[in-house]
Amino acid sequence: MPAPRLTPSAVANTLAASAYFHPARYTLQRRMFASQTLRTLLHSAGCSTRRVSSHFNGLTHWSASPIPAAPFCRRAITMASNGGEETAASGAENEIFTYDGKDYKGVREGKATILVPASAVSSDKGKSGAVQQVFYNPIQQFNRDLSVLAIRAHGEEWLEKRKESLEQRKANPGGKRKDKKRRRPQGDETAERPAKEATEATKEPETKDTKEEAGQPDTPPKFTILDALSASGLRALRYSHELPFVTSVTANDLTKSATESIKLNAKHNGLEDKIQVTHDDAIAHMYRRIADDLSDRDSRGKPGKKNKYNVIDLDPYGTASPFLDAAVQSVRDDGGLLCVTCTDASHWAGHCYAEKSFSLYGGVPIRGSHTHEVGLRLVLQSIATAAARHGLHIEPVLSLSIDFYCRLWVRVRHNPSAISFLGGKTMLMYQCSGCSSWETQTLVRTKVASKKKGTGHFFKHGLGLGPPTDQQCRHCDSKMHIAGPMYGGPLHNAEFVQRMLDLLPTADKAVYGTLPRIEGMLTTALEELLPGPEPQGDLDPKDIEMAKIDHYPFFVVPSVLAGTLNSQSIPEALFRGALAHLGYRATRSHCKAGSIKTDAPFDTIWFIMREYVRQKAPVRLDRIKPGSPAYKLLGLDVAKAEESKTEGTTESTAEEAKETEEKQPEAQEVEMKDVEAQEGATELSSEAELRKTLVFDDALARLGREKGQRKLVRYQFNPTENWGPMTRAAGNAMAQAPSSEFRTLRRRDNGQLVYTADDGEVPIPTGEIICILSRASRYILVRLKEIPDEAETPYRLHTHVIDDADKELLDKHLVQQVPEFLQDGHELHIVVSTKSGTGLALKFWEAVVKPLLALLAGEEEQSKGVPDDSLLITESAQSVKDFAKSRWARKHAASNSETASETIILLSGDGGVVDLLNGSDDETHTAAASTSLPTIALLPLGTANALFHSLHKPIYTSIAQDGPDTPPSPLALALRTLIRGRPAPLPSFRAGFTPGSRLVSYSVDEGAANAEETSIRRHDTAVSHLYGAIVASHGFHAQLVWESDTPEYRRHGSNRFGMVAAELLRESHAYRAQVSVSPSGASAQEKIITPPASSTTEASSSSFSYILATLVSNLERTFTISPASRPLENDLRLVHFGDVGGTRTMDIMKAAYDEGKHIGLPDVGYESVGGLTVRILEEDARWRKVCIDGTIVEIPQGGEMRVSKVEGALFGVLVDEVVLAP
Repeated sequence: MPAPRLTPSAVANTLAASAYFHPARYTLQRRMFASQTLRTLLHSAGCSTRRVSSHFNGLTHWSASPIPAAPFCRRAITMASNGGEETAASGAENEIFTYDGKDYKGVREGKATILVPASAVSSDKGKSGAVQQVFYNPIQQFNRDLSVLAIRAHGEEWLEKRKESLEQRKANPGGKRKDKKRRRPQGDETAERPAKEATEATKEPETKDTKEEAGQPDTPPKFTILDALSASGLRALRYSHELPFVTSVTANDLTKSATESIKLNAKHNGLEDKIQVTHDDAIAHMYRRIADDLSDRDSRGKPGKKNKYNVIDLDPYGTASPFLDAAVQSVRDDGGLLCVTCTDASHWAGHCYAEKSFSLYGGVPIRGSHTHEVGLRLVLQSIATAAARHGLHIEPVLSLSIDFYCRLWVRVRHNPSAISFLGGKTMLMYQCSGCSSWETQTLVRTKVASKKKGTGHFFKHGLGLGPPTDQQCRHCDSKMHIAGPMYGGPLHNAEFVQRMLDLLPTADKAVYGTLPRIEGMLTTALEELLPGPEPQGDLDPKDIEMAKIDHYPFFVVPSVLAGTLNSQSIPEALFRGALAHLGYRATRSHCKAGSIKTDAPFDTIWFIMREYVRQKAPVRLDRIKPGSPAYKLLGLDVAKAEESKTEGTTESTAEEAKETEEKQPEAQEVEMKDVEAQEGATELSSEAELRKTLVFDDALARLGREKGQRKLVRYQFNPTENWGPMTRAAGNAMAQAPSSEFRTLRRRDNGQLVYTADDGEVPIPTGEIICILSRASRYILVRLKEIPDEAETPYRLHTHVIDDADKELLDKHLVQQVPEFLQDGHELHIVVSTKSGTGLALKFWEAVVKPLLALLAGEEEQSKGVPDDSLLITESAQSVKDFAKSRWARKHAASNSETASETIILLSGDGGVVDLLNGSDDETHTAAASTSLPTIALLPLGTANALFHSLHKPIYTSIAQDGPDTPPSPLALALRTLIRGRPAPLPSFRAGFTPGSRLVSYSVDEGAANAEETSIRRHDTAVSHLYGAIVASHGFHAQLVWESDTPEYRRHGSNRFGMVAAELLRESHAYRAQVSVSPSGASAQEKIITPPASSTTEASSSSFSYILATLVSNLERTFTISPASRPLENDLRLVHFGDVGGTRTMDIMKAAYDEGKHIGLPDVGYESVGGLTVRILEEDARWRKVCIDGTIVEIPQGGEMRVSKVEGALFGVLVDEVVLAP
């Protein structure tokens, strides 16, 4: 009889009901099980097997006890279909399971499978992204893989030590009883008990359990795990499947739907007997078990321990702080393992919420590249202090900063002797705000002292010394900030990390999908442990271990050091080589790529950087501002004091090194410096000699290169589509958006906007809100955080998941649909003008606009990202104009056919707009004007941003309705307009010039051999006309733009105008020109105008101080040049006045800053015109400049500039709906 063709759904229940399994009896598409394969499967399902002969056919069968459940049978049959091989998704990814009439699809990770409602997949056309958003986050597999390996390493070590203890007890029966016959200590004698006895005393309550277990050698020891916030239960499933010594896993969650899901997943995986599911508050669950133990005391009055867990895993969404007190008491106190995750990096690794950081973790973070390393120590300190209150000591065995969260594994022991060292391992950090140099100070001074009897030494604890630094940094004179208190001990246990690494060669890659990254990070963590000086004296080795601190707790980043000196970055190999040459060690930190962890002091580090600048990377000393960190670090203050010229940097001498060394305070270490004090003078002398021979050449680079190192995945490379803390709700966009989760977003009675969380209400500035997105039954609040003082990340896009929000907020900010420019059939271009304004456009694109577009587009667009041909990151001043030319040519070629709608997101200032307008000749403009208008979405990243401020002026007065908070910034308004704005035609004008006119600009020639030869080069280009949308001017305004448009002035942003204006007003030049205008809307001929007469104006028709025609109201946000101008109103207005002198010109400019009150002054002319002609009469070329939207043109003597409005529009522009309201 042929074997039946079977499917998992058809035979699973039949197989599960049978006590016997025959490998050849059940086949799937003519494939059969191998006998050993079936036996292996039965063992993995927790069944014991034996060979038996069938009574009906004499064939060999396997008897299984207990009978495996249906999920096992499905898995077995799927393996048969794969030829006996099990893939990562076998039995899960391609199969539909039905429970209680509901269909589910399986998602496989490791050896566990979780069930996801099939509707969650089918509703999104079968894409897995939707499943991963709500039910499964694959990027967290790294966290789970690490946790399984860490618990396995811990459990196996615990079992080994337990076995050794049992064997010792068998070999020495009654040994413990003899120890107990010693007399009870009297009075304070317990305080002098050796640490060894104190530790052994904590193990005595286990004697009963140990004896019982010793009498039953075949009974596995009890090993329990608590997954306190289990969600889908995936961690609990993996711990139960992959850790054979685990006897019970408690999967707890607060929500009923989650616990039902866990029960279903446990049933599906055949683990109902091993996984205990509880529906409870995690804190209440742990405290309840603590209370049970406190009520169950032994004959000596000590609490019981049967309710304690071997391992507790805390993986909350946000901070783990509220759970720590209960967790340290609920885990076994003989070395139980506590696993903690904190995803609120904005608190433990961000300086913007220092008050919140302190309330959660009892410490204050810092600002800098090593902020995540500081954050790890803040979280460890909160765990250590929570444990110490209950007489418990923690030992961090592995502490990692991973992606957007931190993950820590710590052992907890009851050891009063070890707790006494906590104060000496708690430190404050003092960091410079200028150069980021840091120093540390322990709160308790721990030093080696001799015993009274004169034999041996011990650690003595006392009050700490004063601060190790002044208020000013001794390296650059900047302010010092305080961080901490934080944990000062080692972050990892080298033996534990090595034990985890030893597990990797035998780990199954199909189970642990992130093995390469695990190996890389664990190896990096092991290497970053730099041993410090050993304390001297006859000390107990256990005391030495408990007193150990991390002498070199933080890393430096060479590129950041170079940025402080305004120099090019030093190659890592050269930096490492220099440290090695001077006798110091260097390794890397797992926290950040490009980091260097070293035992070199900052005196040496800055010496290396100065020498590199002197030998290899000279800087422009004239560009370094007095009082800046670089000014002090490069010794320019010393050079100025000595009134001597400097060609580079000053070289530190041995005497200088000795002087700075003498200033080092002694409060940093744990007072273990006897040996250091003896060797200090010799080491200093040796380093001073080595400094003289430091040469940055190929030999030094070879010295710094790591030899014999395997290529490892040490750091996270390009994130996957699910990377980030909020992928459950919003996918890849959250990868760059610090996120959190809240319940409601609402207004208080006083109008203040707050969101509520588990730990109370938190105010949120309404001005930072960009939009609210709808995701299933929840919302995502998106807001922009601007941090001008943080050079590396001045912009951050924050996202918050909320359950509910006020209707008023939803009406105003909820995005109902994907913006038109992101929809199919629409052509999108992004132009990032890297040199515009202060050069922040690229950072704003990467940190804000790019993730925001991904959020708006949804999962389908996130996976594709922005196509390369849609993104332009400018490389020169011509990049935008070249883009415009190619775009106009392409559109002109396709003018006879229907073209798609087009949007250009422009991260630039007014110069970017004028470049787009001037991307072609007149004929192309005329042809393009008849087609659909391309729309500009302007993000104001220029200097003055006149067009943006003028277009948004009507809503500046209406934003007060948002509440009492700070009004939205221009960039926040621009992002709101990008999402909810509507296109409108952009008015423009044409300015024609006399032949011989030249467009002029400057560039920096940085190709010189040394800094002294670096020069500024002028570029002249013939020009006949330009298009503009803002202003055409001659006189003071044009001269101000021209003379402030140099690299030196541009770095000051809009302040550059005031700096140049002061010089021009002192000169008070009268511009000789003839001005004629044609009336607006009339056919009359042009008429010559003269400056308005006043008591200060000379009677002259050809002397002007100011001639400006404009289509906009504002030249800066607060500088209203034409108060009668309205957005998008094609009305050219002329503002002019005569030679009134520098003082009067300043008064008029001040009045313009006062809401345009210069209009109406007797010596200021103001009128609407149809056209304008300015004939330049100046002899000196310096004064023959005209300005078109920030572009400067030099007119020949006697030449003209003719300005006229353009009929129709060349571009559209996105504006707020308020602007278009009648």
